[in-house]
Amino acid sequence: MIHTIENELLKISVDTKGAQLMSVWSKKTDTEYIWQGNPAYWTGRAYNLFPFIGRMYEGVFTYDGKTYPSRAHGLARYYEFALEEKTENSLTFLFTDNEETKKEYPFAFEFRVTFVLDGNALTTKYTATNKDGREMLCAFGGHPGINIPFGKGAFEEYYLDFGKKTDARRQLLGEGDLFMADKAVAYDLVDGVKLPLRHDLFDHDAIILENSSGEVSVRCDKESRYVTMKYDEYPFIGFWHACKTDAPYVCLEPWSALPAIDDKIVELESKPHMIKIAPNATASKSFTLEFHE
Repeated sequence: MIHTIENELLKISVDTKGAQLMSVWSKKTDTEYIWQGNPAYWTGRAYNLFPFIGRMYEGVFTYDGKTYPSRAHGLARYYEFALEEKTENSLTFLFTDNEETKKEYPFAFEFRVTFVLDGNALTTKYTATNKDGREMLCAFGGHPGINIPFGKGAFEEYYLDFGKKTDARRQLLGEGDLFMADKAVAYDLVDGVKLPLRHDLFDHDAIILENSSGEVSVRCDKESRYVTMKYDEYPFIGFWHACKTDAPYVCLEPWSALPAIDDKIVELESKPHMIKIAPNATASKSFTLEFHE
């Protein structure tokens, strides 16, 4: 089921399947900013990633000596959420464990996705509550696809602008482009701040950066409008569109952790960057999209 909220500038729509953001519509310019799921490229729009990011090597992980199957980007995107609360400017969706989730993730949990609309800004907040009697390990991540172009200019006239010079490093992928190489290298940006977009940037899957500025804007010098993501609560940011295509979008993906290392089955207890939540405790992270017109 689709639920909507709106203000004087924007109208957003969210599906209870995966609590996925389906639309951000500008009332001012009649512009749709969110990728609309053309199956010729990618049927998704803005997955919510929980409790894992990316894939596990061989599609499995181990925990407490037991092996579990694992799908890409965890569980949340595959399940129906309940609308827990709707206000004038917010929507909160709830996903809880069940007998099926226990087959892929051994913990009892509550996972909430809250969308808050404030002027030209949309904040997405993830909150996980550990309902288990042991420490829970999880990760959060966003995956919103931004239509490009959203105004004037061709795709390759757009660029990612980090706003200030950083010592960004790229987390390299392994041979098959699906898993991590467990190696990071310096990543040069134009003038230290810009990454010009080209379709072939994504021929080998996502570009994953660490030590970036915590803020990135999608811009084109022919267009006064731009979209900014603020993600300073996340150590990693990924950029992706369907590989080896001319897909007219780019996903901006703030991640709290990384996919599995190539050629190594994950032991969840020792996986780096996982969020650790004590019994009956909660953890949360947010990112914000701003639509400047």
